[in-house]
Amino acid sequence: MLGSREKASDVVEIITGCISPHVRERREGHMRLVWHEPSKVQDRARVVAWSCHCRSIVYELRRMGGQSYIRRTEYDNDGGERVLETYRWSYKKAAEVWAALLQGQAV
Repeated sequence: MLGSREKASDVVEIITGCISPHVRERREGHMRLVWHEPSKVQDRARVVAWSCHCRSIVYELRRMGGQSYIRRTEYDNDGGERVLETYRWSYKKAAEVWAALLQGQAV
């Protein structure tokens, strides 16, 4: 999903000491994702990609039963957390949205 003139460092912010990607600042014209509370059903999804845990908001790309979605966990200063999820998509569509999220083109 890199444009012909983009380098990897233009797409994903790299911070020394971190091994997972950081979500870039949102870009003008970004796609607004719909976030909702997770279902109460036991989730047995497999995490296939994630953003760095050094930030207060961590994203995970998850796969389960032929579908995929993105989970957003917001950590507060008191040790609490709030978990939100997107709707389910095909893996291909979820991978496209995941790439857009990392590039700041979706929030």
